Amino acid sequence: MRILELFKNLAAIPHGSGNTKAISDYCAAFARERGFEVLQDQWNNCLIRLPATQGKEANPIVVLQGHLDMVCEKDAGVSHDFEKDPLDLQIEGDRLFAKGTTLGGDDGVAIAYGLALIEDPSIPHPPMEILFTSDEETGMDGAIGLESTWLKGRILLNLDSEEEGVFITSCAGGGEICARLPLFYEPCTKPVYRISIEGLQGGHSGAEIHRRLGNANIILAKVLAGLSCRLISINGGNKSNAIPRAAEALCTMDSPVDSTALTELLLREYGDREPDLKVIVETATADRQLDEACSKAAIGLLSSLPDGVFEWSTEIEGLVETSSNLGILTTADQQLSLLISTRSMKNAKRDAYQEQLIALLERFGFAAEAGGSYPAWEYKSESTLRPIVAEIYRQHYQKEPAFIALHAGLECGLLSEKMPGLDAVSFGPDIKEIHTPRETLSLASFQRTFEFLKAILAKL
Repeated sequence: MRILELFKNLAAIPHGSGNTKAISDYCAAFARERGFEVLQDQWNNCLIRLPATQGKEANPIVVLQGHLDMVCEKDAGVSHDFEKDPLDLQIEGDRLFAKGTTLGGDDGVAIAYGLALIEDPSIPHPPMEILFTSDEETGMDGAIGLESTWLKGRILLNLDSEEEGVFITSCAGGGEICARLPLFYEPCTKPVYRISIEGLQGGHSGAEIHRRLGNANIILAKVLAGLSCRLISINGGNKSNAIPRAAEALCTMDSPVDSTALTELLLREYGDREPDLKVIVETATADRQLDEACSKAAIGLLSSLPDGVFEWSTEIEGLVETSSNLGILTTADQQLSLLISTRSMKNAKRDAYQEQLIALLERFGFAAEAGGSYPAWEYKSESTLRPIVAEIYRQHYQKEPAFIALHAGLECGLLSEKMPGLDAVSFGPDIKEIHTPRETLSLASFQRTFEFLKAILAKL
């Protein structure tokens, strides 16, 4: 399977968010070696222009788009260095995965598809602009910085979805809130303990927020709020768009608490969706603790912070309209830092929710600001692309496709702003548990979706 070989080549190049120059240069060189026009910019966006195959020269330009970066998550104890090490790809039956880490199927499949089209001149297609954007996972910086004059096409096939046969036609917009609390210390006066939350599933803070998965940062804060303790430090999560799987705090207490009892108490609330949740309490050492005011402010804010689904859509049953995720929590340099990802299907509600969160943060003494906002991709009622996609899907699969709205963010909203009149659909093969080390790609679906993509291009 050629697309699998191309994917393996990409997996050998470290390409986490913020580290996309090497993979952008690889794609650019791949296209230039085959004689195609290539543009790159300071964001590491890469645009490759493919002339139409014979007989399709007069057809409208089609933009094929995916992002270069991947979310870098690994299991505890795994020594993988995402800055230097290639992914350790494994195959079991139909499942492709990376040992101990995320796979990068989101969105390596799109890059592999694009390179396969560049490589094979026998695949019929209209004039094409293959766009690989950078840093989608951490704020869509590449799409934000993209020069709007680069793209001439107004038909977009976005390949950043993870369920075969399900086509995205609109999605949430989002942004981030960064907040900091100055910390003041005094000497420890009681025994020191480390309290850890472990065993959570984690997941995508948009696509899986409706599952009510446990957020380790929030759960740990609730545990601390129920104890007579003085906080020293608290840390959890490492990606704003990933639901944290683990978190830990150092604190002082008169005596240790029963970790088994705490675990059982939390399982009563979370056990139906987080059966492996556990609390670990260990003795530790430290020479200073937060003063009483700082400790109360930190625990008070974290234990009362809204997280997860904030509001459900009144227009589409079962669709999350507005949500947030406390993705990163760190104690360093005499400050407590928070990074919260917010999403909404409506830009006005996103902004209002961010204002509400900032007001709450400021009441507890945090300095907070919103940034990294990207717009929602609103549904286009008139589309020439959707009927074509639906017709070809019926021919290939002998069943009806599903067209849906998605609470996760896609770059289609930003590209729609830059390309007035854009007609877009997002789709992709089956990828399970993205943004976690359990991520797997179905190889059969990977190949079927590529054949489906080729059929669409032959029709356009």
